[in-house]
Amino acid sequence: MRRWWAVVLGLAILGPALACPGGVVRIIVPVVAGGPMDRLARGLAEQLAQASGQPHVVENRSGGMTIPAWEAAAKAAADGCTLLIASTSGRTVLPLQVQRLPFDPARDLLPVTPLADVPQLFVAHPSAGIRSLADMVDKARRDPGGLTIAIPTPGAMTHLAAVALQREAGIRLNEVPYRGGAPAALAVRSGEVAMMSADVGAVLPLVRSGDLVAVATASHRRLPELPDVPTVAEAGFGELEASNVYALFAPAGLPRGVLDRLHERVARAMATPQMAEPLRRIGMAPRVVPPEAFEAELREQERRVAPLARAMAQFGQ
Repeated sequence: MRRWWAVVLGLAILGPALACPGGVVRIIVPVVAGGPMDRLARGLAEQLAQASGQPHVVENRSGGMTIPAWEAAAKAAADGCTLLIASTSGRTVLPLQVQRLPFDPARDLLPVTPLADVPQLFVAHPSAGIRSLADMVDKARRDPGGLTIAIPTPGAMTHLAAVALQREAGIRLNEVPYRGGAPAALAVRSGEVAMMSADVGAVLPLVRSGDLVAVATASHRRLPELPDVPTVAEAGFGELEASNVYALFAPAGLPRGVLDRLHERVARAMATPQMAEPLRRIGMAPRVVPPEAFEAELREQERRVAPLARAMAQFGQ
């Protein structure tokens, strides 16, 4: 009898398999493989596959200011077979940067839940001789446009932070775009570019190893993992809050039952040590909230970043 009930409960948790092409659920990410967002997506895909009994695969669609990835998800069938893991900047910043998007992020994509809060960090190669924001500003003023900074994803929150800092300091940096945090971090580590505006998860291990120098955090408070690194405000360059959020989205129109089952599985997965601990080790904070609460968060983020995003457009980016 116990075994019979265990089977029944197991089937209830799994729920019916989705009728996906090839039987596979795909998770689109707008960056190349290897960075913190990609690793988060692959870990979650594994957990969701175990919970649902259905294969989940990660599909990397990088470049194009993340537009190809968002568009693919926005135009997919609302059947639970296609999901998107991306920065919330695709919903809140991208529409302010690109006037004629081939989709409407607020209309065409359903916010399922945030997955992790991701602080922003400015880092430099040791050979650049930059140990503080004052060093950076001094170098940039002595050589306008000569100091290079890696931009992991043009138009995303890391880009917004870099532009805000340049405006506040009255400088111009030579922005070098990349297709995600992993290739950008490698470029700075190799000395190909002098510095980087980064999600902390992409660079914290390199800071700890001494391969990169942490210059300042783009948040209201210092990071617990780097207590000696000042905020941008403490360094004398104005308040800057540009923390990123990695989140899960689905095509709009997803049936409520499918959404509820997906949300429950994601919440269970993100609470496991296999998911939570690796994220915390690289300075990211796992977090899950109901879809309605997440939608309210996104609207507040839209209100908060709108002035900075418009200023970014005027800055000539």
